[in-house]
Amino acid sequence: MSTSGISSVLTNINNAFSGKTSGIDVAATVSALMELQRAPEAQMQSQQAAVTTRISILGALAGELSQLQSAANALKDSFGALSQKTVTSSNPSIVTATAQYSAPSGTHTILVTQLATVSSSYSDPIADASILAGTSFQIAYGDPNNPTKIDNITLPDTIKTLQDAADAINHAAENTGVSASVIKDANGERLALVSNASGKDGNLTVTSAAPFHQGVEGKNANLTIDGVPVESASNTVSEALPGVTLQLANADSNTKVQIGIAPDTTEAAKAINDFITAYNNAVKDINAQFSADSSGNAGPLAGDASLRTLQSQLLDIAGYAPGGDGPYVNLQSLGIEMQNDGTLQMNSTVLEDVLTNHYTDFQNFFQSASPDAYGQTIGKMLQQITDPVQGTVASDISGQKAEGANLTLQINDFEDHMAAVEQQLTAEYSRLNVLLQQYPMQIQQINSQLSALNPNNKG
Repeated sequence: MSTSGISSVLTNINNAFSGKTSGIDVAATVSALMELQRAPEAQMQSQQAAVTTRISILGALAGELSQLQSAANALKDSFGALSQKTVTSSNPSIVTATAQYSAPSGTHTILVTQLATVSSSYSDPIADASILAGTSFQIAYGDPNNPTKIDNITLPDTIKTLQDAADAINHAAENTGVSASVIKDANGERLALVSNASGKDGNLTVTSAAPFHQGVEGKNANLTIDGVPVESASNTVSEALPGVTLQLANADSNTKVQIGIAPDTTEAAKAINDFITAYNNAVKDINAQFSADSSGNAGPLAGDASLRTLQSQLLDIAGYAPGGDGPYVNLQSLGIEMQNDGTLQMNSTVLEDVLTNHYTDFQNFFQSASPDAYGQTIGKMLQQITDPVQGTVASDISGQKAEGANLTLQINDFEDHMAAVEQQLTAEYSRLNVLLQQYPMQIQQINSQLSALNPNNKG
């Protein structure tokens, strides 16, 4: 409560005693006195606000550490960014390819002499489709003389149009591999059948009441890979080379295509950049807590011991050097250099040389099976740091929340106490107000009595 507030209360009481006012404003008086009583609560509320601020900062830092952990996991993941492959083709109009992480790096020579085809068959124009009602279709797949399977489909007696026939074939339970449709041209309507499978095993031979002609013969793709003949029922060849899928687009028996498989250095560089960015974000936010602003004030967590511990843990991650005889012993040897403020900066020239000329050693640095490999070790370190219960930040947040909860209890108890104090003050000043309101009348009565005793007294 301010000095002016106390003075105002005293003035109001004095005015009531002197008869200038009739009593006092009890509510205003008690409110002014309660302001003084509540001074400790304001301090607790300020402390509580500071706790909330610290928890918010720690929560943001926890999110950044989670991103750092994800970036670190991407570097150690043997199926992740460092294991991705890129594929080039000297003639994409003939063949392209994709490669999985397991595909060995190298170059392969592809010669495509024949593409796989999808077999089709069609009828003569049929003017009256009702002739097909109740008739049977025999559809043989593969070699006409030695089919791999045969579908025997009987059309219902309700057939009136070719579309009815096509629908009946498509929905027949006996249909295991063909799609029917209606083709219309200047000569009329024809029923067309297309095999659902490419290659020679999908080749169609159709026997029915209406004559059918072969549109396209089902053939396998023929190609050579590094001189080795390969036959495929599909133009997507996925089993010839380990981890590699070839997509045949055209056949040209005079053009050999070079397919190159190599590590995807672009993805690897991005993974390194993601790690550096995530690391720097965390370090910069920690540094900001220890840096004084223009007024000389440090951040809300400047005195937090856990933050110093975290800062030290991050420096350990950046400086960790795994054992072994490889050419790369730490991040700096890969071109990832530490700055004076603890952040990391990539020397793109060094890293480009590493990725281009020493990729296997680069990958082994992060993904070696050795228990003390960089990726394995920092993965464990970050797992401990980001543990949702015992991690550095999580423990700190728990402590801050406990402090906040304790302050809440103190404030609640204080509020209960203030309610009792306010009730007591209201009762006391209400009684005082009654006395002050009666005081002028009592003075008047006394003056009247004194005047009666001494008639010569004029005052």
